[in-house]
Amino acid sequence: MYSIDPVPLSHDGPSDIALWRIDIDFTASLDAPAFASLSDDECTRARTFRRREDALRFASIRVALREQLALRLDIAAHAVRFALDVNLRPHLADSNRFDFNVSHAGAHGLIAISPVRRVGVDIEQHSDRFAWHSIAALTLDPEEAAWIGRLDAGQQSAAFYDAWVAKEALVKTTGVGITRGLRHLTVLPRESKRVALRHQIPDDMRDVAAHWLAAPDGYAACVAWSATAFP
Repeated sequence: MYSIDPVPLSHDGPSDIALWRIDIDFTASLDAPAFASLSDDECTRARTFRRREDALRFASIRVALREQLALRLDIAAHAVRFALDVNLRPHLADSNRFDFNVSHAGAHGLIAISPVRRVGVDIEQHSDRFAWHSIAALTLDPEEAAWIGRLDAGQQSAAFYDAWVAKEALVKTTGVGITRGLRHLTVLPRESKRVALRHQIPDDMRDVAAHWLAAPDGYAACVAWSATAFP
């Protein structure tokens, strides 16, 4: 019988953050019992995706998230209810005991949950056809773009993805930074697993930290968290 089995991941962040990787099976059927915990709205949303792969990514991650939250809330997975805050960031509708965040790309997804702090994750799949220069002005500080440009051609794309996942994880932790774009954060050059925010640090990022994660071949990933407890 088909099942969705999250893989626990180690990381260098606070011990209260639980992190998992979900490996997507694109041969699965949305009618499988493994997806029974989805709400009617989630089932409808899954079936509106034009591409089967997108539907299975969404459904698989949501099921895994429901199951992990249900274990912590001591309720049934189908009873977990979600809502959106003013920044359209998902949260638990009936409890503020846990914060969570998800991301998916290609054949993998990430879930982070904490009972203490806000969390953010991002995973991206490298693409040989992607020209990072085309969105550099929207995502990179000019000094970051110049630094990547000085790398060997074979290293440039990977460096861009490192910057992308770090910035996405950071702004997803607060929810606010997304509306300001990614250029206001400077995370390159990368010197270790720890993401170092460089130059002037925006006020909404002074309480946030992040580490890059070991990712499957051809992927980049990052987890971020707030230093203090969420409301």
